[in-house]
This record gives sequence, C-alpha cells and structure tokens, in this order.
Amino acid sequence: MPFFKRSNKPPKRRLDAGNTSLSKSNLSLAGTGELGESGNNALVKLKLGRHELSFQDGDWIAEPGSQSSSKDGAEVSRLQRENSQLKEENNYLKYKIEVLLDMMAASNADLNVMEKELDTLQSQKQGRRVAK
Repeated sequence: MPFFKRSNKPPKRRLDAGNTSLSKSNLSLAGTGELGESGNNALVKLKLGRHELSFQDGDWIAEPGSQSSSKDGAEVSRLQRENSQLKEENNYLKYKIEVLLDMMAASNADLNVMEKELDTLQSQKQGRRVAK
C-alpha cells in the first residue's frame, strides 16, 4: 500500500480566518483632494479596538480622544527618559574604556623603555667582565 496515493476525492476547502479587508470604519483618509492636497500629505487615521492612531510626519501618533493615549504617553515619556539615561551611561563607559586604554598604552611604553635600559646596562656589565 503506497503512502502517497492520489485519491479521487476533491480537496476540502478550509474556512477563512476572518475578513482581511479594511473597512471604511477602521481606516479613513482625511484631506484627500478636498483642499487640493496631494496624496502624499493625506492624513491617515487608523482605529484598532480602543486605540485611535493617526500617521503624521512619518510617525504613528495616538489620538487625544483615544482611551489609552494618556497612559501610552506617560509610558513613552518614561521610556524616553530611561533611554537617555542609558545613552549617558553608555557614553560614560566608553569614555572610561578610552582612559583605561590610554593608561595601558602609557604603562606599556614605560615598560618598553625600562626593558631597553635594562638590556643596555646588562650589555655594559658583560662588556666590563670581558675587559677584566
């Protein structure tokens, strides 16, 4: 009995998960030619459940009338403060690394100078032993 055999039955159709089209109630274009605006400057508003968003200047902005806009605004400002603090800390740590690398380079240069002086002193000492 072969595993992959063709059946004479037509394939069963699966039901759609839901309507995937955007309805006019969820998406609206404001200023589409009524005031002579171009299509690029049209204001796009989107309603997702309780949230109302508008697309302005390349960013999605919560509408003032939406239920969670004040909560989202507070969280956004908190995250922006935390982000700026983390950037400052990152800059401080980068500065510390630069200082430590400079200190290591200076100590390495001092070590090389001392090793050269030690080699010259040892060669002078061996030269005196041979002369005696």
